[in-house]
Amino acid sequence: MSKKLIAVAAAAALALTGLVAVPANSAGATLTLTATGAASGDGLASTTAWAVAVPSQDVLRSTTTASRSVLDVAIATIENNAAVTVSATGGVKLLTAAQLAASTTTTATGTQTLSLTANDSGAVTFYAYNTSTSAGSLTVSEVKAGSVIAANTKWLKGATDANNAYKLAATSPTIAGLGSKVEYTATVVDMFGNALTTPVVKGQTLGGDATGGTAANMTYSTTTKVYEASFTNRTTAGAVALLVSMAISADKVKAFGDPVTSAFVSINGADLTAQVTALTAQVAALTADYNALATKYNKLVKKSKRVAKK
Repeated sequence: MSKKLIAVAAAAALALTGLVAVPANSAGATLTLTATGAASGDGLASTTAWAVAVPSQDVLRSTTTASRSVLDVAIATIENNAAVTVSATGGVKLLTAAQLAASTTTTATGTQTLSLTANDSGAVTFYAYNTSTSAGSLTVSEVKAGSVIAANTKWLKGATDANNAYKLAATSPTIAGLGSKVEYTATVVDMFGNALTTPVVKGQTLGGDATGGTAANMTYSTTTKVYEASFTNRTTAGAVALLVSMAISADKVKAFGDPVTSAFVSINGADLTAQVTALTAQVAALTADYNALATKYNKLVKKSKRVAKK
């Protein structure tokens, strides 16, 4: 065999030896994560994110009861005493065991990055929560000599319900024609601003002979993303009071400010045709005044030009 062929064969053998020798913990390996406390989801994608109740009392709890508000994530590192970093996106916040145990821990405690160290058995646990119902990610990486040798990304979202209804807002016209259909809408959010679609919301009207709008609960529209309802306005000029309220709401928590459980709107019933006629007359009068002033102005301009020529 020629020296050239021997050299090529030797290089190939070394390359193959290198490939065989690559350990399972090389860059690109998947780090093992085990979650405890998710009410649903597998965490593999944003659409199947782990779901844990939002910390509606501003308290972070890692328990086996319905009051749990954080997810326990156990990491099994490839090497013992390994350095681990965790980073989060969206509304996901991270906690160490020490932070979770502190008596002062609230929803303001979490961060979006952590640096941890596994124990002699290659294990370490951190905690995560999400105040948003939109899924956020958490990426866990094992680092050695400045390089990531294994990683894993999971997804987490907050879960909320009608019992967390905290703030209501209503929108309605402030003036409507006599006997006309008046449409109004409402929105409900929890203490973190997550939109709620299941609370019972009702409108009540008072004033003149206004009818409707009080017999049934407002209907949530999946198209417009608001609660919708309507009533028939009074047939005589005057005001109609509209009160929009929700049947169940969460108790006040100081960190989240005051709850808003109802909204009041005053709607003026008026003859819109008569108002249009009156406004048209006002516009005509203003137009006439403008034309008269414009005529005077043009005369003054012409006069000043003649004077300037002299």
